Amino acid sequence: MSVTTAGMSQRRGLPRRRLLVAILAISVALNVCVIAGALWSRLHPPPAPPTFTERFHRLEDTLDLTTDQRAAFDRYIADMSTRGEQMRHTIEPLMDAAWAELAKPDANQTRVLQLLDDASNQRRGFQQQAVAATLSLLATLTPDQRAKFIANERQFHAAQRRRHAEEAR
Repeated sequence: MSVTTAGMSQRRGLPRRRLLVAILAISVALNVCVIAGALWSRLHPPPAPPTFTERFHRLEDTLDLTTDQRAAFDRYIADMSTRGEQMRHTIEPLMDAAWAELAKPDANQTRVLQLLDDASNQRRGFQQQAVAATLSLLATLTPDQRAKFIANERQFHAAQRRRHAEEAR
């Protein structure tokens, strides 16, 4: 006589009810994790990136500058900060005017391109001044300090590019 004919069946694996309970438990656990992650990210947002001056003051602390170098570095930070503000105040009106022209039903392409060229030329001039100021500062640093400064700037700009790429997605 076989097991089947004797009225006994041989079951393999988990019974259906246990399987459903296990799947439900896994689903609840995953949902709890997702909700906890969402709450965590809202309650603990990533820190705001440091401001221009904060970033350079942190760098200044790592360079082990002499008194003269520190004075040159502080002048550099103040000069670059002022230059950035001047650049924004000069370029933003040009960009606003270009957008305003584009918003017109009969937008003048020549005018828009001229405004963009003007903004570009202004930005290029500010960049040239920034490079001259940076080279002047770097001339006051030792080779090790200069290497640290350059490495820090490369790292910062690479992080900015990654952040902009992620935002563009």
